[in-house]
Amino acid sequence: MKNIIFFSKNLKIGGMEKSLVSLLNELNAYYKVTLVLEKKEGALLNELSPNIKVTEYQLSTSQNVVFRKITNFTKRIIWTLKNRNKYDFSCNYATYSIIGSKLAIISSKNSAFYIHSNYYEMYHGIKKDIYNFFEKHDLDKFNKIIFVSNESKEGLEKVYPKLQSKFIVINNLIDYKNIQKKAKEPTKLNFSKKDTSLVFIGRLDNDSKNIELLLESFKLVISKSKNYKLWIIGDGPYKQSIKNFIKEKKLEDNINLITETLNPYIYLSQADALILTSNYEGFPVVYLEALVLNKRIITTIACSDETIDMKNYITLVKKNAHDIAKNILELSKELINYNLNFQEINNIKIEKLREIIERCK
Repeated sequence: MKNIIFFSKNLKIGGMEKSLVSLLNELNAYYKVTLVLEKKEGALLNELSPNIKVTEYQLSTSQNVVFRKITNFTKRIIWTLKNRNKYDFSCNYATYSIIGSKLAIISSKNSAFYIHSNYYEMYHGIKKDIYNFFEKHDLDKFNKIIFVSNESKEGLEKVYPKLQSKFIVINNLIDYKNIQKKAKEPTKLNFSKKDTSLVFIGRLDNDSKNIELLLESFKLVISKSKNYKLWIIGDGPYKQSIKNFIKEKKLEDNINLITETLNPYIYLSQADALILTSNYEGFPVVYLEALVLNKRIITTIACSDETIDMKNYITLVKKNAHDIAKNILELSKELINYNLNFQEINNIKIEKLREIIERCK
């Protein structure tokens, strides 16, 4: 059985982290899996198979610069001596983990790097800024660079044309059985059938998620009809701004702010639609969660999945409050069933990654 190793930051609740857990649990059926986290923490640790070895590689953050550099340099030397080319496959799964990239390159001759967002859009196509973000990751030293959407890949092809032969798209996996199970858990929560309810699930970060646009759009909706409810589920730096907006606009009866939870599915299962007003995304895992629960999706982002033609399942809106409000007000409450085979979809994705893993050392 081949030994494979993945690197990431932590397993706190997030779309990338959920995808990692789903991926490792699937790979555990074929390989001996090790996961190295910068901090061994997060609610999703309990979602991992007990057969997966989880360790910590914590960098020193000492304010004493000399001590910090010596400590981190020594740790990397020790890692190199113990683990150079030890594994059949290594992967830095967290795009923003620099040490994850360094260790992945050391740990195997067959290494991969995951890119989870559309960095071309994030940096407005400014190549200098994109280079500055990726330069410490040594992209050219990886055998494969894996994108979770075609759009993310196409953006970086403009910046790194010489690396295109390393680029591949493998969309996120989804633990559909777990989602279906959690959606049926007992709850005292009951959405009113007279209301049209929408759910946002994600990190409360206005730069990427454009929550300000979501709030302004919903304010327009409420000015037309009081029978609309918005449930915002998550945590992040924009949380207090959301609270302030709700209070200032007197929208306490229509906008509900819920802290991040391992089970947002009891909310999503009762909602009429998922809504995202993001500025950019890689491929939102929450799209797949909505499809599992047969929910409509109103979104500003048209990410593509290799196995699912998302155009058939989303209502694509402009990044404009009036257009978003118009589409919310026209939202149908009719029940739907997508009849998607998520096991087959997961199998296709996992086989693409296994083809990379099965390369000779």
